[in-house]
Amino acid sequence: MIRKILKGLALFLVIDIVLLLIYGFVQYPKAKGKQHFTAERVIHAPKEKVWKVISDVGNYHQVTAPSIHHVKIISGSGLGMKRVCSAPDGSSWEETCILWKPGEEFRFKVNTEKEDYPFPLKSLAGSWKVETVSPLQTNLVLDFTYEFDNPFLSGYFLDIGTKQAKEDTEYLLDNWQRLAEK
Repeated sequence: MIRKILKGLALFLVIDIVLLLIYGFVQYPKAKGKQHFTAERVIHAPKEKVWKVISDVGNYHQVTAPSIHHVKIISGSGLGMKRVCSAPDGSSWEETCILWKPGEEFRFKVNTEKEDYPFPLKSLAGSWKVETVSPLQTNLVLDFTYEFDNPFLSGYFLDIGTKQAKEDTEYLLDNWQRLAEK
């Protein structure tokens, strides 16, 4: 009886692994190469006020989703600034500001080549841009570009990761909107 249960359990595990690999193979074309995740929101506040809120990059962790526990600027300001972001589990990553246009846009590139980088990504960069809609309305655009280390194995993470990114970004946009519209 126990032998039958163990055989059934082993068969179940093998089928699950095969299904995950098939799903990864199906997702492979989507996960191959550079990917983009974009979100935007019209905020009822002047562009200068929205910029002030989003460009406070040293306090990013105070408004973000639970995935960022702490941010520390380790050198510089504006273009060339380096910061370290950490997650609640203690993992961390380093980012460098590669574009800084005051009042307009900034971009950070994550150092994914660092030995202890915690995510299965070959590259990751994000930009934050403010655009005037009207004197009292600003469109905030977030654009993240990323590439998986191994698209075949990461293919099945694509949907899960996209869902989590949408939730985290909505949380972030909600907080920025609340702060800017005060």
